[in-house]
Amino acid sequence: MRKIRVAWSSTHQEFLITDSYYFSVLARESQKDGVVIEEVDKFSDLFAYDVVVFNYPERPFSQEEIEVIKENVMEKGKRVLFTAHFQNKDRVAEICSDVARLFGLLVLPDEVRDQVNHLDDDPYQILTSRVLAYSEGVKQVVFPYSAPLKLLAEAEIILRGMETARSGEGEEAPVLVAEKRFSSGGSFVLSGSCIFWDNYSITRENNLRFALNLIAGAGR
Repeated sequence: MRKIRVAWSSTHQEFLITDSYYFSVLARESQKDGVVIEEVDKFSDLFAYDVVVFNYPERPFSQEEIEVIKENVMEKGKRVLFTAHFQNKDRVAEICSDVARLFGLLVLPDEVRDQVNHLDDDPYQILTSRVLAYSEGVKQVVFPYSAPLKLLAEAEIILRGMETARSGEGEEAPVLVAEKRFSSGGSFVLSGSCIFWDNYSITRENNLRFALNLIAGAGR
């Protein structure tokens, strides 16, 4: 089986895969799945990989960089994942949306809570079984501190909250992860949470399997 090569960006002040305190489980377990994740600090090198991850980018993207992402997804068949956080912390919702709106998606400067389905008496650590894609081996995930997403155009919803979940604006069962796919084989994935795959969350419920499915574009 061909290994999937993943560039984990450090080009825009992201949370880093080499930070073992947060991501050692993902880094270790992905290798068992044939997924090789490498931290990449030069933007021009990112798209030599099959998949590119921007996990909580804190530095805005230039228009030239946005065009490069667009070309690689729409024309060159690359898989690109952006992850955000709730309440527009560090302006990350805005930064992700600057790129995501080209693909008909937005991260809202809001939050998602679930007073019924959650962990550790914390309504921001929502639980959901509404895994609509990449669900092989996945029954339920914990999705902490997520922003809700907005679809501006037709796109596939991957994950959404339970009927008991609410955004700060009162939207029921908000969209948490969505994807826009293209005939090139490329796709753009947007996630409202950047910590569903950290060491705290990834060993809970089926988060590890969901994370690996999502990165590889497998297990549909």
